[in-house]
Amino acid sequence: MTIHSQDLSSPGFLICRHPGNDAYQIYRVDPDAEQVFEPIAVSAEATLDSSFRIAQIGGYLLQWGALSEQKGKPGYHYALTAFGPESPTPLTGKTIQSGFWEKKKFWGYRRYYSSCPDEAQHLDLIPMTSFVLSMIPAKGRGTYELWNFDPKPKAPGTADPIPYPYSGQGAFPLIKEGHKLIPIGNYVLDRLPDRKHFRLWSFDPQQHPPLALPAVQEGCWEQIGEQHELTAIGNHLLEWSPTAGTYRLWAFDPQDAHVLVGPVCEGELPSGIGTGAELTAFQPQVLVQQPRVEIPGTIDFMRSKIKHVVYYMLESRSFDNVCGWLYEKGDQDCHYIGSHEPFDGASTDNYNLDGERKVHVSKFKDGELSDQWNLAALDQDPFHDTTDNLQQMFAEEPGYWGHRKPDMAGFILNNANPQVMETFSPQQLPVLNGLAREFAVSDRWFCSVPGGTDMNRAFSVTGSAFNRLGTWEGGNVYKYWPDFPHRQSLWKVLWSHGITDWKIYNAVLWEKCIFTYQLYLKGQIPTVDANPEDFVAGLSQFRKDARSGDLPAFSFLEPVWIAPSGATSYHPGADLVPGERALNEIYEAVKNGPGWDSTLLVITFDKNNGLYDHVAPPYAKKPWPNDLNNGFAYDLMGPRVPTIMVSPWIKQHTVFRAEGDTPFDATSFTATLLHWFGIPKPLWGLGDRMEAAPTFESVFQAVEPRTDTPAFTPPYDKSFPKEEDD
Repeated sequence: MTIHSQDLSSPGFLICRHPGNDAYQIYRVDPDAEQVFEPIAVSAEATLDSSFRIAQIGGYLLQWGALSEQKGKPGYHYALTAFGPESPTPLTGKTIQSGFWEKKKFWGYRRYYSSCPDEAQHLDLIPMTSFVLSMIPAKGRGTYELWNFDPKPKAPGTADPIPYPYSGQGAFPLIKEGHKLIPIGNYVLDRLPDRKHFRLWSFDPQQHPPLALPAVQEGCWEQIGEQHELTAIGNHLLEWSPTAGTYRLWAFDPQDAHVLVGPVCEGELPSGIGTGAELTAFQPQVLVQQPRVEIPGTIDFMRSKIKHVVYYMLESRSFDNVCGWLYEKGDQDCHYIGSHEPFDGASTDNYNLDGERKVHVSKFKDGELSDQWNLAALDQDPFHDTTDNLQQMFAEEPGYWGHRKPDMAGFILNNANPQVMETFSPQQLPVLNGLAREFAVSDRWFCSVPGGTDMNRAFSVTGSAFNRLGTWEGGNVYKYWPDFPHRQSLWKVLWSHGITDWKIYNAVLWEKCIFTYQLYLKGQIPTVDANPEDFVAGLSQFRKDARSGDLPAFSFLEPVWIAPSGATSYHPGADLVPGERALNEIYEAVKNGPGWDSTLLVITFDKNNGLYDHVAPPYAKKPWPNDLNNGFAYDLMGPRVPTIMVSPWIKQHTVFRAEGDTPFDATSFTATLLHWFGIPKPLWGLGDRMEAAPTFESVFQAVEPRTDTPAFTPPYDKSFPKEEDD
């Protein structure tokens, strides 16, 4: 296992405190530095009441005191503050929220939960990325409650940052008194009372309990001293001996039988970390590395040049189906990133069997435009649930369940429709293909999972499909979906770190709701739910914002969903001309706005929708360790979909692929976005697939912004004649 300094999210900080002493020390921790622990100078006035406990929640430092009284009521004083390692008083930075929690908030309807008469003297709060776990440990019962975190960064004051439980109070069957829970990324390391044995739990906020059986790993450490302490710093575990004054730094690997790999480094502790010391780690937002901002292809280059990211996810087309003929006449002028294999497009040599007859890939209406027919191939929507996708990808059993390589031979077999082999030419889709040719396209970008809309869109913004199959955007399930706990979305991660500069732009309502907000955001951020109009607007407003230079840092765009006419989503069953026109309007709005030179427009599709693609998708990282539904473990990507990057910082005719064995899928978008915002990876809390996702900052290779701004003419057909555009 190769360890890089960025795995610590450069840098990590340790806050060192001693009981009964209000003074504290700060250390920057870098395993690659000659001095691993670098003391940070603090003022002599830098103090914090030693009776207060501290923990990092999101991008903030939560401080809370021992049991006290206010106006005759027992409870706990708290403050949510900004952590400033560059300040002479790092722990007393800007106060975001402060107040008093009454004891009954955490003790609920019972006066006590254990035989300890002082169980309420200290409140045990454990950070879980963008959530907070309260614990009342007892010999016989480990009582817990998972709390939602809302720092209300736009309204500092006296608001409660953990306003209500995310899931109800309950009991852990195996976590009790004497256990030490150490959160680390998507997991919680449980050090048992004998201090030699451990369990590793997956933290899953939609489960009840959120540390649910079975444990991911359990075992006994032979290499860890029983008297040694353990403190998580990013994706590392610091093992330290306060009596011997020594340490070892281990890499964390949830797949390893002992979960600790290394040590990465070891040595003597700073003299300030002595007997009785209490260490708390903090990871601030990752800063741009100035020496790298002029190196094209780096995340620092992207962060310095791109100030606005626009994400437009369309519907239901495979790569072969709409972009397969992009370089049919040759790709000699292509600029390849990631690998240098030729462009992997469509070919009439590829086929599926329709009974005994070979049906080859073909172009719809020979790839021509005409006002004699509509640009709408397929007379019915192809099957595209997970079961159908697996049969399309594996014509022969045992297929997925035998861990075979997809043969991509079952599309006609499953659909009983040879039209799934038809494709569209660049002449028929000149806007989509024009943007792909003039800027960048990936021919190695896959659906996150073989399945439908809701699953793949969920992967794109949450890192998983919530352990569900199929779709749920209809009826009571859709209506009441936000009322139940779910894994968090990228918007909650951003919000928990104080990033509020984002907006969802929708085109139409879906069953009286804004689709993306309803399925992937509502119920996660109380402030947003109370003021949705501040974070959701119409697509017409997006065009105005783009042209006036008022776009937020991150814009998420919805199309007009599938309808008998007027749909702009590219979904099978609808005419594609409106989709091309809408895409061109979005591009023109961005291109003609004052922020063009600092904007990235990402165009992608959520799924292939049962339409043929010839490239076999790879097996992939399982999103959550315990995910399994009807025999499917979410460990296989679906067929390729087009993904196009548009920016003046991208060279013409770029074809980009991920480096290494893991190709791009929809999680690559959020992974790149969070790096762009500087959110440390161990604080994402979006599952293992997201953590392993390759990022696409290498697409930015132009050393200067291009001055050419190509224009495109949308297509026409019988329902949308050419003269309408004249």
